[in-house]
Amino acid sequence: MAQKQVAKLADIDGSTLSRLESGGRGVSREVLDRICGVLQLNRHEQLEVLVAAGFLNEDAANLLADDDVARIARLLHTPELDPADQQTIRQYLKLAVSHAKALGYPVD
Repeated sequence: MAQKQVAKLADIDGSTLSRLESGGRGVSREVLDRICGVLQLNRHEQLEVLVAAGFLNEDAANLLADDDVARIARLLHTPELDPADQQTIRQYLKLAVSHAKALGYPVD
């Protein structure tokens, strides 16, 4: 897709996108999300972009790249999740970490 078309669809100025691509200008998370949407990047590609732009560190991106971890994170931050259910889910996660530790895996 041409740069001009991406800029138009993302509702940003073409010169702004050009400066972003050359590293000459920072970007807001909102603008970056619009660009990623226009480019139809998958979640893993979006994570790479967020790391490159400084919105995520590598460790966070690696966690969110795991589909199961990302699903649990989304679930735990769902406003409709009952606090008691959230506590139970967190207890299951702690149990899983304890189990991994008992098996001899390094757990920080």
